[in-house]
Amino acid sequence: MPCHAAMIDKPFTLSPEMSVEKALKELKKKKFDAAAVVNEAGEIVGVFSLQNVMKNLLPVSIAMHDGVQLDVTVRAAPGIAKRLNKVFPLSVEELMDRDFHAVLPDTAIWEAVNILVNYGAPLFVVENEENKFLGVIDFQSAYAELQRLQES
Repeated sequence: MPCHAAMIDKPFTLSPEMSVEKALKELKKKKFDAAAVVNEAGEIVGVFSLQNVMKNLLPVSIAMHDGVQLDVTVRAAPGIAKRLNKVFPLSVEELMDRDFHAVLPDTAIWEAVNILVNYGAPLFVVENEENKFLGVIDFQSAYAELQRLQES
């Protein structure tokens, strides 16, 4: 069974030019943690997430892999919160992750589930090598399709 049956075909997307502040408001309104970033040509160019924003707020020394092991408490919370004001005017394109997982519509559903299990959601469905964005598969949509298959 191809994975396009599990695809959410009208997902929420963001434009690369949108400000981070506006994108965060849209994510909050839709109750999402992440969204595909799609350009004017309809191609997916990245994924924007709260994780990207939070990572950008951390000081470089703390953001390193496994961070810096400190024996003292660092009172960084106010500083991190103040960094939001510097991040808000940036464009989504400046913070988005350009590394994302995508499949073609005819990819087997088991392959899509395997990618979700190993790399997490979202999984994007693209039309071709140009990354023409068609939709998204998440854990809920994959599970719903598997349940539908099991019942039929």
